[in-house]
Amino acid sequence: MGKKGSTSSSLSFEESDQHDSLMEQIFDGISDVPDKEPGLEIPLSKSSSKKKQSSSKTVPRPDQELDLHGKTREEAIMMVQNFVMTCHANQFRTGLIITGKGRNSGNQGPVLKKEVTHWLERNGKPYLRDFHEAPPRFGGSGAIWLDFK
Repeated sequence: MGKKGSTSSSLSFEESDQHDSLMEQIFDGISDVPDKEPGLEIPLSKSSSKKKQSSSKTVPRPDQELDLHGKTREEAIMMVQNFVMTCHANQFRTGLIITGKGRNSGNQGPVLKKEVTHWLERNGKPYLRDFHEAPPRFGGSGAIWLDFK
């Protein structure tokens, strides 16, 4: 049996210095390695290649975002109203309202998403061309994408 606290994988100071020196040599030359050719994709499997193709239609980031996590209904609606009017006044084209997926809402489901959607349906027409569930990379069912007029 070996001594308590010692492991066979621990390095002596001398070995550690040699290891550090070797690592420095490796990483010093890493900038000399060329980037892969643009457009050259090496699929790992058929399924990952399909995923890559479907996600190649990238949606640009929204012009502005509003995160409502942790807000009450009243706070959220006031913030949404201000957000929509301000974005429209500043002639932004797109916006994102992050409502969350309602995981802490119990049986009620996503409370903020319902309230915000209802407010947008009643009050958004003068400002919005459209609104819908956000693309997956921007929150999917936990966010609302806005297209301003």
